[in-house]
Formats: sequence, C-alpha cells, structure tokens
Amino acid sequence: MDSKTEAEIIKQTEAFVRDYMSRYDCSHDYLHVERVVRQALELAAQESMHTHVDMVVVHLAALLHDVDDAKYSDASTSTVGDFLATTKLDTERAHRIVRIIDAVSFRKELLAIEQERAGTMDADEREWRLNCVELSCVQDADRLDAIGAFGVMRCAAFSGVRNRPLHNPRDSCIAGTTYDKYVRQDSGTAVAHFYEKLLQLASMMKTEGGKREAKGRHEFMCRFLEQ
Repeated sequence: MDSKTEAEIIKQTEAFVRDYMSRYDCSHDYLHVERVVRQALELAAQESMHTHVDMVVVHLAALLHDVDDAKYSDASTSTVGDFLATTKLDTERAHRIVRIIDAVSFRKELLAIEQERAGTMDADEREWRLNCVELSCVQDADRLDAIGAFGVMRCAAFSGVRNRPLHNPRDSCIAGTTYDKYVRQDSGTAVAHFYEKLLQLASMMKTEGGKREAKGRHEFMCRFLEQ
C-alpha cells in the first residue's frame, strides 16, 4: 500500500473517530484520542530504533482505541471492524488493529494477568501480548494519559459524569484490584480509583519510553494524594 493511500485512510479514520467520540464526556473525548496518538507515535518512533514497528497500525489503533469502550458501550459487534472494512486497509492490518484494541484496556490486562497466573492463557495469546510492539505503544500511550496531571483531571471529570464521590474518608483504599471487582466497578470514590488502578499503571508500562515518562507522572499523583 502506498503512502498516499495510507494517509487517506488515516484522514478517514480521524473524521470517523472525531464524530464517534463526540458522544463521550471530556474524560474520553477526541482531545484524549489526539494525546494518545501523539504519545503512541512518539513511543513507536523510539521503539523503531531497535525493532520493526508498523507505524500505520500504531496510528490507526491509537485513533480507534476507545471506540466501543466497555464503559460507554455494550456493543456485541465490533464497530472498529465494521469501520475498517469500509477503508482500503488490507485485511491483515485490520485484523491486527482490532486485536490490539480488544487487548489494550486495563480491564483486559487484569484478565490476562490472572489467566497467566492460573496457567489458563493460550500460549499464542501470551506470545502475542509479549511481542506485539504496536500493542505496547498504544497501551502505554493510553495509560500515560491516565496518570499525572491529566490523569487527575480525567479521573475527576469521569467521576463527575458518573456521580461518583471524590473522596470518603471512611472508605479504605486498597491497592490493586481483581478483574471481577474492576468489571463491577466496586470502587466507591475517585480517590479509591487511584489505588485500585492509576497507581498501578507505571509498573505496567511495556516500552522503555513509557517507563521513563510514567515515573514523573506517578510521582505527581503521589504528591497529589498526600495533600
């Protein structure tokens, strides 16, 4: 596929995502998508210094990563897959993008971790998760936007939309969570969400660039919670 066709597909995808994300609140809007795209491409450029990275797959997966987000949609079909079928993107790349988006979330990562610990994860799935650099770039970029200053603001914004209390001093904040508890959204406050998820993300980064950037953002959240 030539670069002109790739550029056309990216432009088409940007228009689709801009319209689609207009139904979401400001914690998961198109501006969030733009930040994730910029960060994912930056991480991918760093990774490409020592391994092959499909930059088009990274770009499109970052653009589409929040379409059909389980927090906002219970769609049983893949909107992403249906959209990509309308583009000139080849089937193999489209399949990879759908797979990346299906695996990118914290929720799916929790499930994968639990399956690996129980020895129930498919060997091919485990190998793919470990070695798909495009997944790592998009996943790290999305998580970087969930922590630090933007992470604090986005957590407060999402809590407001869901009418979730910001803090209840009578609540105990327990570090970490399980897949089942996270799916049920058992955390009662925004502050509790920092402990169950946001403070865990720095240690879950896959790329070297992601690890470096996450360090300062994690420290920012710790200082915020100390106030």
